Amino acid sequence: MTMQSLGRRACPLLDRPTPSVRLPEAPDPWELRQCSETGFVYLDNPAPPALLEQDHAWEVSWAQANERRAQDEPLRHQISSIGKRLRVAVRRNKVRDLAIQQLQTRPADQRALLDVGCGGGDLLLQVAERLAQTGQAPARLMGIDLSKALAKEADAKCRAFGGQCLQGTALEALRVLPAASMDVITLASFLEHEPEPLSLLKACKRALREDGIVVVKVPNYDCWNRRLRGPRWCGYRWPDHVNYFTPATLQRMAQAAGLRVARMNALDRSPLSDSLYAVLAP
Repeated sequence: MTMQSLGRRACPLLDRPTPSVRLPEAPDPWELRQCSETGFVYLDNPAPPALLEQDHAWEVSWAQANERRAQDEPLRHQISSIGKRLRVAVRRNKVRDLAIQQLQTRPADQRALLDVGCGGGDLLLQVAERLAQTGQAPARLMGIDLSKALAKEADAKCRAFGGQCLQGTALEALRVLPAASMDVITLASFLEHEPEPLSLLKACKRALREDGIVVVKVPNYDCWNRRLRGPRWCGYRWPDHVNYFTPATLQRMAQAAGLRVARMNALDRSPLSDSLYAVLAP
């Protein structure tokens, strides 16, 4: 039986302590909670940022989760891997394509793209290469990543296009950037990692130009697969996934940050998809 209590982490949506209910999906020592006021689901005791730089860095936890799925459910894992390879083969990437569409409307000397949680910089490089293939000047590329190894890799790619990758927490790095300096900010599979997602969206709004956008992709906690799979849902990853969004809670957080949802259509928020997408604007 779950008990309602005040957790150790403030509700990320309200940015204050609230009564919450502990959910059973997370293995010890991690605690998954649901805010009783908003329904927002979050990890109550995330790992400190220092551990996420190396010991629990994205590439480490992803590899561990992938290995567990391959061992526990080899057939399902194989089918999923084939599907991912097919998506790569047909070059389907909604976040990348939305970023390109927005950048193409800008003068060549004003195309500034920031990828928060950029990993090794693959999305940034793909955007620049796609723009170059259409005869257009590539964007000025900026990245942010907490992993020391990945930030170094991304920095080399960004510098080839007159940009750089900042290593550190997203909030610290965003506050270094000049206000109103970015056309597009991508949060591709990042916001679920951020211990202070509301503050992060506010910092993104500050860094955006007046007509800029933020493109968001997060695991879809409202999807049918999560209900079907329970603790084995692919959207759960301990301890680096610390926020679990539904379409309603993502929209509410965006509004609390001073952003509006410019796009979240039926396909973006489909309960058939493990991923949830949104385009946010000032």
